[in-house]
Amino acid sequence: MESKVEIPEESPRPQPTPLIHPRVEQIRSEEQRSKSNSLTSVDFETAISKSGCGKFNFAMMILSIPASWTSGFVSGSMSYVVPAATADLELTPTAKAALQSACYAGMISSGFVWGFLSDKLGRKKLLVIGFLLDFLMNFLTGLVPSLPFMLVFKYLSGFMVSGPFSIFTAYISEVFLSKRRDIAVLSSGIFSAVGNIIQAALAMWIIPSEVPFQLPLKSWQLFHMTCGIPSLLCGLGCIFCVESPKFLVDHGDHVKALEVCRTIYTINTGNPPASYPVKKLQHQISKSDKKKSFRDSMNETVAIFRPPFVKRALLGFIIQFIVVAISNTVRLWLPEMLMLVKSSELDAAEGLCSLLVQGGSSTSSNSEAQEERTQVYIEMMFVNLGNMLGHIVFVLLVSYFGKKTMLILCSILSGICAIIIPMVNANYVFLPASAFITVNNIAFCSNIGIVVSIFPTRVRATIVSTTMLLGRTGILMVNFLIANLIYSFCQYFFYSLAVMSLGLTILGLFLSTEPIDEGSSTTKTQKNNDLLNT
Repeated sequence: MESKVEIPEESPRPQPTPLIHPRVEQIRSEEQRSKSNSLTSVDFETAISKSGCGKFNFAMMILSIPASWTSGFVSGSMSYVVPAATADLELTPTAKAALQSACYAGMISSGFVWGFLSDKLGRKKLLVIGFLLDFLMNFLTGLVPSLPFMLVFKYLSGFMVSGPFSIFTAYISEVFLSKRRDIAVLSSGIFSAVGNIIQAALAMWIIPSEVPFQLPLKSWQLFHMTCGIPSLLCGLGCIFCVESPKFLVDHGDHVKALEVCRTIYTINTGNPPASYPVKKLQHQISKSDKKKSFRDSMNETVAIFRPPFVKRALLGFIIQFIVVAISNTVRLWLPEMLMLVKSSELDAAEGLCSLLVQGGSSTSSNSEAQEERTQVYIEMMFVNLGNMLGHIVFVLLVSYFGKKTMLILCSILSGICAIIIPMVNANYVFLPASAFITVNNIAFCSNIGIVVSIFPTRVRATIVSTTMLLGRTGILMVNFLIANLIYSFCQYFFYSLAVMSLGLTILGLFLSTEPIDEGSSTTKTQKNNDLLNT
């Protein structure tokens, strides 16, 4: 036998470890980490935070300036037109109230419509259509100097502007980072005050002037046409906006939502879309929820009147009803009251209420009326300037005191100002009136800010629209009341405003600023249903 000699296999020689520079290893590690992170599913807040804050957000803030003017220009235009058009249209006190209230009637009748359409169809399309149609209605209101036609077009103008104004407020809150969201929403108060100043300046410039190019128009008609320009600018600007990514996420369209976030990122940073670090969004809604029946949609719309929303919604509605009614009623009638004060032959030391009665029955020459009108416009500019400064102070202090505290403090100051207005010299009544309007507008912004922050996105536009609707209902009711009572029961009217401000203070104490947790409420409801079924 031949013996086999086993030859041991040669073990592989160890390969020398390549020398890699530590910096190269660090770069490779960062690339791997970035790649891993980019494939990780993230929630919407993380995705929108990765989009950054830059050119897109700056453009949205620029667009929010005319957007904040639209509602004020529509609702406040008649307060300047009425004193100038009284002789041309032969206006009675009831007709004056009707002209000033027509836009609010349109806003009220369209409140639920716009909220429902916005939560179902999205933000962008409705913003474009609504703003452009509002411009057209404002143009037609000024074009036709007939009381019935003006009432119809003014009603339609209010119908059109109600939705886009509220929708844009929700839209801004959904495209900004969470840490800058409050400032973006609350800045609209400052922009709105600036718009009121500009509107008064336009009235002082256009109404006393001759109509150019021999146009067959009165100067007050031309002024009203001009008040539609902010809506035109917004309608054209919103054409270039993106759809709300939060709306898309809540409706199950995560692919489009990611595309929108990527677009915002590219605009803000200038980097290519491929470098956006987020590649996938968490599915917060199941695919079966993408297509809902009309009945399901209506159930979501009326969800604000059910737990867990109903208690806070009702409280917010009542607060909005009071604060908007008392603030805007005084704002709308202040030019008329100041005009009557200027035309009165009584001593201004007797106070506002005495001069209102006598001023309503006096007459002035054309030159005197023009001079009185100019003085009123200047005083209204000071009123709105004080409003703007108050909003600036509010934005600076709200982070320290909170929206709830600011609401309560402004309600107390509102009551004090309401008592002072009929007591001071009539020549200086615009000063406490300015303070009254300012603090109530700050309370308005505080309440809207709380509503936007505590309600979830799926009902946010609906809740904001409904809140606005009830506030405008208060304006409509109090507007006709003041038209028939201001000349006979002036002091009692302002004292009633003080009482309403006191009620607003009490309600503010019960207002909660904690976001509503739908999950816990849903779980609790499910448990109760299971017990009942058992």
